[in-house]
Amino acid sequence: MFFNRKQLKLFKGVRERTWYQQERLRTPFRRQYYKVLNKYFKEFANKIEIAYQTRSQIMLDMELRKQADKLKLILTTLYRSVAYAFKDYALGRFFSKDFDDDFEKQLSEFIDYNTGVWVADIDETTRKRLAKVIDNSYNDGLSVEATGVALRNTVIGMGVYRANLISRTEVHRVAGFANEAVAENMNIDGTVKEWVAIQDARTRLSHSIAAGQRVPLESDFVVGGERLKYPGDPKGSAGNTINCRCASIYITPDFL
Repeated sequence: MFFNRKQLKLFKGVRERTWYQQERLRTPFRRQYYKVLNKYFKEFANKIEIAYQTRSQIMLDMELRKQADKLKLILTTLYRSVAYAFKDYALGRFFSKDFDDDFEKQLSEFIDYNTGVWVADIDETTRKRLAKVIDNSYNDGLSVEATGVALRNTVIGMGVYRANLISRTEVHRVAGFANEAVAENMNIDGTVKEWVAIQDARTRLSHSIAAGQRVPLESDFVVGGERLKYPGDPKGSAGNTINCRCASIYITPDFL
């Protein structure tokens, strides 16, 4: 992911190889956390069914809060494991000199922001969906037991989609963060970064167009009309970051 300009000229296909290297590193994490998240949502569904059948709104609210805290812990573990794997990859591939490492501070800020966004969004969406199921069940004259089953099935259905979405998007997002953070901490004058996209049918048109775009390290890419610091940048819209597969490479002056 880090090259000097001479290396880029010498090695054909370096961008594609770098993308595939990063994809190989991301893939086991995606698979691991898909399983973890899928299991989480299934357990979440069972807990919600039980909580509702107590006929206590307080118990239901307590269970929703407990599950939100559990999701935050899962995401924190995901972010940390992927971030440090990509930090080691970046340093092992290129950098050997010491540098002022603010990585942990940057990672903590990243985790606080992103876990907050995901947990709040899922909690809000889940509460709305469950409220709708409860209203429909009441109007249809369903029993408490049948309503509990309907709630469980709703959470399971949402969970399959969410487990895939979160594992794909967030593994990619934190990998992009780690690459950028290492480059920033190295603080090498003249470093530029380049957007790398695989040109296949799954890549967004705007991301294909962005392929090859170079900007100074401290600047943002402009992709689909939005400013992104790196592929998967959380300040980008969902339409520009969800299920993104792009990468960035960092190009240093020839003297390195």
